[in-house]
Amino acid sequence: MSVAHLVMAARTDPPAAQGHTTYRAEVLLVERALVAEGLLNSSYADGSYGTKAVTAYAALQRRYGYSGRDADGIPGITSLTRLGKVHGFTVTP
Repeated sequence: MSVAHLVMAARTDPPAAQGHTTYRAEVLLVERALVAEGLLNSSYADGSYGTKAVTAYAALQRRYGYSGRDADGIPGITSLTRLGKVHGFTVTP
C-alpha cells in the first residue's frame, strides 16, 4: 500500500461526487482497518476516502497521540505503518 496513494485519495475523494474512488483497493484496506478499530461504521467502508473516513482516521491519529494539524485525517507514513502492522498490510512511501 502506498501512503502517497492514500494521501491523494484523502484529498481527492471528499470533494468529488458521491461514490468517487481514488485507489479503491488501498482505501478499502484502510477503511476495513478503521472499522476493526471501532472508528468507522462498516457501511462507510466502500473504497471512497470520504469525509467519514477522514474523520475516522483523524480519531485514529489522536488515539496514537497526534494533535492539531498532525491529526487531520490525512494518512502519514508513521500512523499508516502502525495501523498496517496491526491489520496485516505493508506500507510504502
